Amino acid sequence: MTSESTPRLSGFTGVVLTARFLTELMLLGGLALAGTQLGSGVALAIADAVLLPAAAAALWGLFLAPRARRRLPEPARFLLEFALFAVTGVVLALVGWLVTGIVVAVAGIGIAVLTRVVAKEG
Repeated sequence: MTSESTPRLSGFTGVVLTARFLTELMLLGGLALAGTQLGSGVALAIADAVLLPAAAAALWGLFLAPRARRRLPEPARFLLEFALFAVTGVVLALVGWLVTGIVVAVAGIGIAVLTRVVAKEG
């Protein structure tokens, strides 16, 4: 156990931060789904399904996460987040999951904006 107190999520800010976490999971899941459609064989499909979300998670962990050592300042952090969600949406659309791609991109970018307005964390 640690002596640090865990911040409690409450009210609208808690809802926004929970939605942000869910959109991050949608980003990774969307990239994994798209990866399964990109490979021209089972081995390549599996590799793509693992490598695409791993690359996005690495970028997120290095530059966007609240505890990242090299966390980008705003607006560069928002632009990278925007790009990750937009690219995920485009890739999903290109492999035939148009509606899913639109939902992931719009929800992710919308929650990214809302987080910066409501939670003041970004």
